Amino acid sequence: MDFLIGTLTHAGGAGIGRVRLEDGRLRLLWTDGALTDPNWLCSGPDGRIFSVSSDADAPMSGCVNELRVTQTGMELVSRQPTSGVEPCFLEVSPDGRLLLCANYGTGSLAVFPLTETGIGPMLQLVRHHGAGPHPTRQTGPHLHQVVALPMLPGCYCAVDLGLDALVVYRQDARGLLTERYRIPVPAGQGPRHVACTRAGDAYLITELGNRVYPVRFGPDGGSVLAPGVSTLSDEATPGFAAALWPSADQRCLYASNRGEGTIVRLALPSLRREASHALMGSAPRDFCVVDEHRLLAACQDAGLTLLQDGVITDTLRFPGAVRVMRLP
Repeated sequence: MDFLIGTLTHAGGAGIGRVRLEDGRLRLLWTDGALTDPNWLCSGPDGRIFSVSSDADAPMSGCVNELRVTQTGMELVSRQPTSGVEPCFLEVSPDGRLLLCANYGTGSLAVFPLTETGIGPMLQLVRHHGAGPHPTRQTGPHLHQVVALPMLPGCYCAVDLGLDALVVYRQDARGLLTERYRIPVPAGQGPRHVACTRAGDAYLITELGNRVYPVRFGPDGGSVLAPGVSTLSDEATPGFAAALWPSADQRCLYASNRGEGTIVRLALPSLRREASHALMGSAPRDFCVVDEHRLLAACQDAGLTLLQDGVITDTLRFPGAVRVMRLP
């Protein structure tokens, strides 16, 4: 079982790495430093691989890249600029025709067509406007994720940390987005990621407030169901929650905590805390639910931690690691 690891090269990361999990051990196969800050990777329904990077002409300006992964590295198939800064998330449309990119630094959402030969020129750039109450983190829009909503076919949720808002868009036959409605998030919480279960339920994790909330997405409006639950063992501990993923059996959610250096397990649908698992580093970002017993977590300050039933079974030094994606 192989994984691609995305890193922040400006924080000492090696670029993209390929790691193999075999017989319960992690082994680094290769690293490729061709991309700058390839902090998010995703795959399409047909197995195509995409990555963000900050390789456009202006400093930290974004690109989307299609990659061909080989046994010794990767090849660049196609690239398009995102017309934004610090791209941080990609989503391929369920039909595999479109690629959507969230630009964190400039709070914008870019839409690209996917052709047989690569990523086509941008179809649309949607810019968010406004600010939130946090004096430094919410001075403008900061789009952190865009995700397809299975309970609303043809719709996407754009998660804006800077605006304390979930913005729901409908996509037309041409691939263009139209805002449908907004869901306010409690002020100052800084929404980061939405996770959807196979049962059609949705949950939100907030980076500034370190909380997980149920979210209702309806045909004509929605709501964040307060008060939610804290991701931290001690709410007085400074931290910034990061990733949120359902378990393999869909019976719980896992959430990562930077600062505390843990992944917490929350039962569904109650969100009752069931366990908190310590990791190798203090700054976990993304992680992969390998199966019902194992998690593979990326810690930006240390590397990879393999957990089995909450116990560390292996680690791999990999500074700057922020994304774990299983190879299709």
